[in-house]
Amino acid sequence: MPDEQTTIWQSDMLCRYPMDSNAMVADLDDERRELLFAYVAETGHSEELAAIIADVVERHPKYLRVKETFETFEAYKRIGQAIYDQWRDGKVETVYDFACGHGLLGVLFAYRFRKLNVVCVDLERRPAFDHYLDASRAHGAALENIEYVESDFADLTLAPGSYVVCIHACNEATKVALEMAVAAKACYAAMPCCIRDGIYLRTINHTDDETRYKISVGAIAGQYGAYKITAIDERITNRNLIVLGAPDGAVRPRG
Repeated sequence: MPDEQTTIWQSDMLCRYPMDSNAMVADLDDERRELLFAYVAETGHSEELAAIIADVVERHPKYLRVKETFETFEAYKRIGQAIYDQWRDGKVETVYDFACGHGLLGVLFAYRFRKLNVVCVDLERRPAFDHYLDASRAHGAALENIEYVESDFADLTLAPGSYVVCIHACNEATKVALEMAVAAKACYAAMPCCIRDGIYLRTINHTDDETRYKISVGAIAGQYGAYKITAIDERITNRNLIVLGAPDGAVRPRG
């Protein structure tokens, strides 16, 4: 892994990439594809992880999109640090990735936190998840600490020491996830997506979409006792705010 003096990736390089939801990593030209793999290595602090992602792109070119790659790794960077902060204080044993979709975020958590259990939950197990695991095994990283549960996450009972992650679950789904976390005295991270009027606030009038979204996320943070709101780059998604919470409402400062 390159040190800080030899870092390749710079944030302004995002402008070189299409954020169309259908743009595939496999369709990028060689230069941009290799640059993206450098970004993965630097963000994940692992050349092995970059090799795993490159393997998935080569073997399964239809299963990794540009936008979801950046979105997932940026969320992983922010939330992974939050999980670490809570884990070192003895608050985390199991990470739940609710409405996990392709499951890449959960795979990244399992790769980084080998001593934690990671449970990916969605209504249907997608082929991409198994492609990620196969590539990990092929590079010597058998992730035995991760599982995929095909279920409505609302039907689960959270284990003690849970950390609930919910990325871009729509409308009431984020609310359900956060209420489960609060009831179980669990830590949580949520990056809300669609937010209809009446879920957290009765209505928000006479504002543009960006302002409405920010007000709604602020209401969520207040309602569920968040200790922090952070963000990923809005050039990747305009639904970029992440709400972080913990049972006691605070975390120990980094030291």
